[in-house]
Amino acid sequence: MKCLNCGNEFEGQFCPECGQKADTGRFTMRFIFENMVTAILGRDGSIWFTLKNLFARPAGMIVDILSGKRKRYFSPFPMLFLALTLYILITSVTTGFMVQEAFKDGEMVVSQETGENSQQAVEVFHTIKQIVFFFINHYTLCFLLTLPLLVVTARACYGRDNRKRYYWAEYIITIVYAMVIVVLFRCLTRVTYLFDHDLALSLGFVLSPFIIIIAFTACFRKMLGFSIVKTAWRSILAVLLYSAMLLFIAFIGAIVFALVVLNNKGDVSIMIG
Repeated sequence: MKCLNCGNEFEGQFCPECGQKADTGRFTMRFIFENMVTAILGRDGSIWFTLKNLFARPAGMIVDILSGKRKRYFSPFPMLFLALTLYILITSVTTGFMVQEAFKDGEMVVSQETGENSQQAVEVFHTIKQIVFFFINHYTLCFLLTLPLLVVTARACYGRDNRKRYYWAEYIITIVYAMVIVVLFRCLTRVTYLFDHDLALSLGFVLSPFIIIIAFTACFRKMLGFSIVKTAWRSILAVLLYSAMLLFIAFIGAIVFALVVLNNKGDVSIMIG
């Protein structure tokens, strides 16, 4: 038999050179359906199996993956991209309600309290609004660009001995799986907004930092060999350091962006005031 992938001649069910199945044929609707079901519900390498373990035994799953037991689990980055895709789809439905209502109320407050300078204040408010919408519309890009920063802070806070034990890539894999938990929680808060606005805002702004800490603690505990308490406070330190660096970068970026926009309009004095 001749392999359709590499051209090697062989006998058996799999090509010894590239591993492709011998009975590889044309794509059919049945093949696509079976492939999708296997990817979602299968026992080895499926999304459902990985999600179940990610929530039921995240620390054990991470240790399995780092020790080489990987065939049973769905790859981390495709899983993160699927979670982010789900978040984007849900956000496209809910963001219009959440953000526009918030900015509509904020614009009214700004125009009422600033008096004679209301026009200038509203222009500054619109500049901030553009920055926020940019972040929301490009959440995936912003998240992926800041992922290395999260890895750096995690390695810095989880101890020198663990920096020697584990490669950068192994930290990245663990953080990506932890962030799948965080992104799925964000999806839940977005869906909740459709039914209860106040509850969704509470979940989003109050619980989100705790979810990140919980996800990091759950995923890193066995890998680092720390107790739950020790892993938790080091995770808190890592998240605080990461948030502080993000706020600093966002603050500098907002000032530069606002200065450029207002300078083009000849209203730089607004920022000084």
